[in-house]
Amino acid sequence: MGSSSDSSSSSSSSSSSSSSSSSSDSKTSKSKTSKTTATSTSAKTSSSSSSSSSSSSSSSSSSSSSSSSSSAATTTIPPELVDQATQMTPKPKTPPPPKPPKPKNKQTQVTPPPTPPPTPKPPTPPPPKVTKAQGTQVFFKQPTPPPPKRPSPFVLVEKPIVMSPMIQNLPPLESPAVSVKVKGRDRWKGKTTFWLAALAASTSLANLWKFPYLVNKYGGAPFLVPYAIALLFIGIPILTIELCVGQMFQGGAVEAFGNLNPRLRGVGLASVLGGFVIAVYNVIYLSWSAIYFFHSFDTNNTLPWQDDKVEEYFTSYVLKNSSIAQSEMIISGRVLLSAFTCWIIIFFCVFRSLRSVGAVVKVTFPLPFAILIGLTVRGVFLDGAVDGFKNYLIQWNTTVLTESTDVWSDATGQVLYTMSICVGVMTTFSSFNPRSQNVALDKNIIGIFDFLVSILGGAVVYLFLGHKVHECEEKGEDCEELFNSYGIDLIFKVYAGALSELSVANLWAALFYGAIFFLTLGTCFSLIEGFCSTIRDSWVADSLKLGRSTIAGYVCMAGFILGIPFTFDCGSSWVEILDHFVRNWVLFYLGFLNCIAVGWFYKCERQYRRVGKPAVLAYNIGCFMAVLVPTIVGLVLVEEGHDRMKSIIIAFSLCAALFFGSLVIAYVLMDKNKARKTKRNTLWTLIGWHGADNLRKMMNSTPVKRWSPNQFDSEFDSFISPAKVSILFGFCVKYLAPAALLVLLCNNIHDTSFGTGVYTTGQLVFGQVISGIIVVFTILLFLYPRILSNPSEAEGTEKGLIGRLDWMFTARLNKPYVYVDPEE
Repeated sequence: MGSSSDSSSSSSSSSSSSSSSSSSDSKTSKSKTSKTTATSTSAKTSSSSSSSSSSSSSSSSSSSSSSSSSSAATTTIPPELVDQATQMTPKPKTPPPPKPPKPKNKQTQVTPPPTPPPTPKPPTPPPPKVTKAQGTQVFFKQPTPPPPKRPSPFVLVEKPIVMSPMIQNLPPLESPAVSVKVKGRDRWKGKTTFWLAALAASTSLANLWKFPYLVNKYGGAPFLVPYAIALLFIGIPILTIELCVGQMFQGGAVEAFGNLNPRLRGVGLASVLGGFVIAVYNVIYLSWSAIYFFHSFDTNNTLPWQDDKVEEYFTSYVLKNSSIAQSEMIISGRVLLSAFTCWIIIFFCVFRSLRSVGAVVKVTFPLPFAILIGLTVRGVFLDGAVDGFKNYLIQWNTTVLTESTDVWSDATGQVLYTMSICVGVMTTFSSFNPRSQNVALDKNIIGIFDFLVSILGGAVVYLFLGHKVHECEEKGEDCEELFNSYGIDLIFKVYAGALSELSVANLWAALFYGAIFFLTLGTCFSLIEGFCSTIRDSWVADSLKLGRSTIAGYVCMAGFILGIPFTFDCGSSWVEILDHFVRNWVLFYLGFLNCIAVGWFYKCERQYRRVGKPAVLAYNIGCFMAVLVPTIVGLVLVEEGHDRMKSIIIAFSLCAALFFGSLVIAYVLMDKNKARKTKRNTLWTLIGWHGADNLRKMMNSTPVKRWSPNQFDSEFDSFISPAKVSILFGFCVKYLAPAALLVLLCNNIHDTSFGTGVYTTGQLVFGQVISGIIVVFTILLFLYPRILSNPSEAEGTEKGLIGRLDWMFTARLNKPYVYVDPEE
């Protein structure tokens, strides 16, 4: 009892002395920082604790130490919290006391308290405590840690889908209401603008003159069967690939396919080069339609090609036409001037990239579409229109579908050409969309409208042709062969003659050729924009500091110069040769590569990790040979005069044998240890379409719900929903579409009927060389992917032109390509 009272009395006396000392010292010292105050307080506490542990101390020291230990026992706040509490203390009116003097005895020297070890989990916060700091009471409550975040059900919002290490720096998917720019990339003003731009690119002159001719050539409505099959199982899947990779990787064709695999940059480059070639010779069609459009406004209210002058006007006045062999190398001044004007218009359409393109597409697609509807309504009321429509869609001759494979080649080529796929346009346009946009809805809208424009364009042509044939029959002439008209003759000769016999012929001619002009213009500037965007995305534009208008100016100038040979008197023949090989060779080849890139190369590293590289390579090579070898055998058998059906049966039997043989070899070579560790279906790992499934996962997921492939509920939902991509996409991309394109490509190369009796073999070499250059680009960039890399990334020891060339033509990648699988 006595000792406790002494202790309390000494504690109170110590406290009062401390307070009086503080009061007296504060009158003589200047203000210090709060940090110094906290330090001195801590030092005092530590010193008192140290002195209380000594056994030889005096009674006054003992009472002081007991007071300090009592204070230390009640104040358990760490130094970090004391510092924070001191900062929250209101500034006192009197300045703080000076630093305490150093202790005389070395044994009582102040030592800093030990740093507490870090703990993995913070302890439960104690109740609020009172801390005395320099005579001022501060109530400080330790902050409670925030509750742990609840994991989001949609992983794509928290973390983007990792496709390859080159895109790990891309931002996560945005919500539909938010659009974030990636590296300053432009954005469409809305979905409608993107749809108009895509439709302007996909509808062209081929919808008006090529499609109706093919319908009539292959028995009318039965042609729609192979056309619809090619559209659903080849055209739409390839369109989906281009829209998805452009939108996912936020880059043009070269960068998008390069992110799938660095060695696939050649696929993107070949696509935009093919698109540039198509734009160059399509400008010639554009210049012809411009001449007809302006000559429709004749001051005499008569058309220059009236009174049986249709053929003379086109061949002599516009083209100065002659065969290649009889060419005098005369330039048509009208075509040259018109082509130059068209290139200037194209420049102003693309010189500001999306700003100018987004404004122009609001005219280039809606206006010609409305004109075609008006012409259809006018044609319905013409005499003989019913006969024309019968020759277009009503006739039914199914024997054409089984007699030759040409109908399948022509239908597929028409789909690839009119949809503007495999030329880099759709990849570029979709890269300006936010990564969360619904790709499935986009591809459905583009495919449906392209098909409708083809049907509508054919109806416009054949309704007026029916009227022309009716007028000829009234004069006692037989004009049934007009229904078999083809190509430029159909539009600029036969149809021009039909328009000249109408009342107010100038108006209908201006409307028709105006529609052709705007349709062709939309295709041309879209192809040029795709080419310019590829240059802007490359290191060349950054190193040379090339702006948008500068790039557009150089590209349009190069296009005009390269198109000058097509303005000569034999230019129309060169255009026809080039169009044939681009349509039947280049587009089929590029479509095949698009499918191979996604179906067989993308995600192949996942297969290597799970079943071993030898097994995957054996299966892939075996599948390729299972298509190529039977195709060659079948073509050779048919050429030697064997029955077509028997040749097809032999080819299919050989295909099945090679396929199952490769599957057995792959299973034998399979790494059983890896397959056992993955705990997955090894057969599906080997034959599945993992790259296509990864694209579907991105397309079908939403910000509130993650979609998973190969599950019954998910697949059933995607199969019945038009806004999602079904499992059929994966099967088409990996197996059906590339196999069909390879077979049809071999058939087109084997077919030598084009130009028979019109063009010599040497003249056809022109189109074959252009096609071969595009093929060489893809192979060269696959073997040497460094060609498109920035030369500044070359190693320091390799200097000079020779050193840079040696660095570029090295087969290894610029940086090691390490695949990161987010699912493992």
